Amino acid sequence: MTNILNEAANVAANNAENTYGFNFNAAPAKVAAPYNNEEACAELAKDMQRGDNLSIKFNKDAEGYASIWVESKNVAGYKVRLNPAIFSWVRQYLETGVSEWQNDTIPMDQIKTEGDVYKEDMLKLFITAGKKIQWTPLFRERNGNLSGTHIAKYGKVFFYVSQNEELMDWLRERKQAI
Repeated sequence: MTNILNEAANVAANNAENTYGFNFNAAPAKVAAPYNNEEACAELAKDMQRGDNLSIKFNKDAEGYASIWVESKNVAGYKVRLNPAIFSWVRQYLETGVSEWQNDTIPMDQIKTEGDVYKEDMLKLFITAGKKIQWTPLFRERNGNLSGTHIAKYGKVFFYVSQNEELMDWLRERKQAI
């Protein structure tokens, strides 16, 4: 009944004196503006120059690009699309507080893997590099995921990955406290 009333109201609105030529039944077109990674990197550089303690999360954005979500106590969260230079820049800052920016803001090509696989790959990259991960105990995990944090001098990297036997075996082989 509600749908019939809504439809009748739309017809009445379109048949009413419509001197502006607006079609009330037309769905608005969605136009996405291209993401400005250069401005995001400039914001990240400002955060680093202030010496902010950054919180980083890896993700695959809606358009399929490898990216990080960056937050600090001074700036609300924002996305930076990654390439090897940006990744190295962020990693160096987290560990030393020093960053040498190369001004290469063009992101890598879109990644074909699922977002969960990308997050797991980034976790494995940190562990393989010998970075210490602080794990949330399994008995506290209720959603089938693993939560871990790499705590560096100038920030934290948060990992949220799907828990599966293959990953658990891989982590245990590397003596992770799971």
